[in-house]
Amino acid sequence: MPNLSQSDIEELLTIFRRFSHHEENTGSVPAYEAVAAARLKAFDDADEPVSLLLPAFPWKNANAEKVLGADPDFGEELALARLNHLCEELGTIYPHGAELTLVADGPVYNDLLCIPDADYFDYGVKLRQLARDKGFSHIAFARLVDVLGIGDGDALSEEEHLALADTCRQEMEKRFLGPDLSVQGEVRAHPDTALTYQKYVRSAREDLRWGPDVEQSIISDPDKYATETERVAERMTQRLIVSLAHGFAYEKALEAKYPEAIRLSIHRSTGKNKISIPLIPQSDGFGLTPWHSTLLVTARRGGFCTKLAKDLADRARYEVIEKDGKPYYVREKHPDFEWPEYVKIHHRYGGKIIVESTSRVDGERGLPDNLKLKLANLALRPEGVEVKGFKV
Repeated sequence: MPNLSQSDIEELLTIFRRFSHHEENTGSVPAYEAVAAARLKAFDDADEPVSLLLPAFPWKNANAEKVLGADPDFGEELALARLNHLCEELGTIYPHGAELTLVADGPVYNDLLCIPDADYFDYGVKLRQLARDKGFSHIAFARLVDVLGIGDGDALSEEEHLALADTCRQEMEKRFLGPDLSVQGEVRAHPDTALTYQKYVRSAREDLRWGPDVEQSIISDPDKYATETERVAERMTQRLIVSLAHGFAYEKALEAKYPEAIRLSIHRSTGKNKISIPLIPQSDGFGLTPWHSTLLVTARRGGFCTKLAKDLADRARYEVIEKDGKPYYVREKHPDFEWPEYVKIHHRYGGKIIVESTSRVDGERGLPDNLKLKLANLALRPEGVEVKGFKV
């Protein structure tokens, strides 16, 4: 039985606008909103949850100048938290709630950047565990084998996934990539395609040399390297992104598998073909994706920024915070964050700070005046503070 009024649909679209960021076009409403509104109505007519689709989270970049390590870290945690939060917010208006299917797109193009298949698989396994640990219950995961109907991604072993990687790529291109496709023609004709292609060219130039399987003869020759990065960017564009004229291979595969889903994107766009969602919003722009960057907690308000690891190497200014013995994020040094060793400072999605005493010594579980002052300073931050393990 339908539940949504027109004003309800407008409220749902307002939630999407709050979470999204689109390039300036003409100040008009993004064209994809009409598609989203129609699909919201269809979900309501069918008494089904809102279905969202996002291809993202391929693997952790191998470029050590950008990231702290190979595993998902605080950047991925915040990104998943925001996607889960979007679904929760939609559920406050729509009684059947919302579910987001996250399709890991690593096997679509890891071979182009000379990244081993095992790297994207391991990253995906750890990402799923992170979502379970944090209780992100609105997020479901799918793999390329699921999209193509080649197998059950959850049932296949790692060895079976890796054995099917090349088959998936070949099958995707065979089914969906037209022989008359001109990438440069698409780039000239469509602004969203151009935005993404430019990002791929830049990424290929920066990251190809870090691929474990790239030939040394390509890395050592500037002309060969430049030619190869252009080729890689074109092939990535062919496989991955959408065009108004004829969706490219991966996009066509996604549309075939999830024809009714509301399409989200982590790429900048005009909002014409999808809803662009910054995973870690920045005050000065769209921000970097967590698998291509390092998460910085700033001293001012404890805000979150995506930066390159190479720009956070000054240990007089920044400290690397570990979790389970591995780097998890970088924090800007500040007196408010300087506590005794037994006190741990945790940061949460939304900005809340948790101050936790891990000591079992009674004398260390109280709060002397100097620590009370630090706590008071943290409590003045608008996102709030929570205290654990202290006797107060």
